[in-house]
Amino acid sequence: MTAPSARDVVIIGAGAIGTVSALECLRAGHRVTMVDPGEPGGEQASSYGNAGWLSSHSVIPPAEPGIWKRVPSYLADPLGPLAIRWRYLPRALPWLVRYVWAARSGRQIADTAQALRTLLVDAPRLHAGLAEEAGLGHLIERRGLLHVYPDRAAFAADAAAWAIRHAVGVRWLELSADELRQREPTLHRRYTFGVMVEEAGHCRDPGSYVAGLADLARARGATHART
Repeated sequence: MTAPSARDVVIIGAGAIGTVSALECLRAGHRVTMVDPGEPGGEQASSYGNAGWLSSHSVIPPAEPGIWKRVPSYLADPLGPLAIRWRYLPRALPWLVRYVWAARSGRQIADTAQALRTLLVDAPRLHAGLAEEAGLGHLIERRGLLHVYPDRAAFAADAAAWAIRHAVGVRWLELSADELRQREPTLHRRYTFGVMVEEAGHCRDPGSYVAGLADLARARGATHART
């Protein structure tokens, strides 16, 4: 039943975020229209072929102290994570300044990590519940996520990030080479140290999951405008 305070809600995009938002708006009694030219979960969608991590510990912001020092090497690498169209630089500059400013201190990073943790901590459980509602419970696996390293020294080099995760409540198991092989027998021998975050999970088929959530939203009254 539509609540007396119901509003007309238009959601741009019918991907993972759009379909979940549609379901929550419907749950609150609103009238929902999803706007997307493509089929939810289709091959054109970013949700279709991604890793499907339900990562409640992905709390490290991409902006971190000293990141500006890496910009020259990023730009010199044709496969690097940063590319700039120089004619666009004047327009991008205000955003770039804000990005660097967000990484000005460890305190800023810690505050951002805590905010992200608050946002993500219940993600595996909530996705499992949505999947059950859509009849797709088999698509959500809650068996943890494994991070692997060539050796303990490589893990130690990443210690700052793990310290931030620990500070916001993330816990993990450290695995030796033998323990890694027991869990993942086909893992390449070069990896001899691992970290298992047991609270996390993954979606076995993100495309089918998003399509199922969109079907559920439509069944509950949402419409899909392909414009």
